[in-house]
Amino acid sequence: MQQRQTIQKQVIMETLDKLKHVKGHLSIDEIYNAVRTEYASISKTTIYRNVRHLAESGAIAQVILEDGIERYDVNIHDHHHFTCRLCKTIYDIEIEGLLDFSQCLDDNYQFATETVNLSFIGICKTCKSKKQ
Repeated sequence: MQQRQTIQKQVIMETLDKLKHVKGHLSIDEIYNAVRTEYASISKTTIYRNVRHLAESGAIAQVILEDGIERYDVNIHDHHHFTCRLCKTIYDIEIEGLLDFSQCLDDNYQFATETVNLSFIGICKTCKSKKQ
């Protein structure tokens, strides 16, 4: 079923794309706050509903990491994450070979892996240089 592209969905996608290099993966509240800077009349319910629709349709990815907060990502391709434990920024990690883990599980244990969410936690380059 084709999902109708509304202005609200377009704004959410643009916000996620624009802020991915600044903040990483945004929670619904962070998306709401960012969208409200340009569209003050938009309601939190509208943001929640449209983010859920975008995630269910596969237009954006829902990511739940160790903090348990649902976050959203415009990068829907298979990849992993690095979370800085100091600034809490979440980075996409795309290293060849990491994606082979699911195939290994499937081959060696006869599983049918559907989703892989590998997450690394540490200190990012920016926070590391501030500490020194």
